[in-house]
Amino acid sequence: MLLRIKALLAAGLLVPLLGLATVAEARTSHGIGFDAVRYLDQAQDGDQLNLSWQVSTGRRSALVVGIADGDQYQMYEAGFKRYNEKYLSGSFYQLGVSYWNGSSGVSSELGMDIRVGYEIPLSRWAVITGSVGTVYGVDTPENSSSSLPLVFRPHLGVIFHF
Repeated sequence: MLLRIKALLAAGLLVPLLGLATVAEARTSHGIGFDAVRYLDQAQDGDQLNLSWQVSTGRRSALVVGIADGDQYQMYEAGFKRYNEKYLSGSFYQLGVSYWNGSSGVSSELGMDIRVGYEIPLSRWAVITGSVGTVYGVDTPENSSSSLPLVFRPHLGVIFHF
């Protein structure tokens, strides 16, 4: 009897999860992004090449993974992006983590990444994105004199959606 109750309970929990996975899978889309500001702005670690990849997890959310490579450090970022309107359109916020692998003044540390931004679709496959982000917990030469280890970074780029 106890085994039957456990089986029914497990089935009752798994069936809705399978339904949710099917719904999310039907709407899955991918995007590859390039941050032009971080590449063109010499104040952000020379010319830092930044590429990101995101996959939708529903109508209003996405998982984001990014890699940035500059002269003094490399960054590996992962986060959860939540849209206030709909996917790839409108305002959003992003919460995540950022690992900085540094040399010459930038220590290798894990930090918390928070962003607020806006995205405007240009076509069915291109989206302009802009945001302001801050990383907490990473010591750099720019914030070494401050008691609060915050690094503010602008983001302006394009996402190619497919």
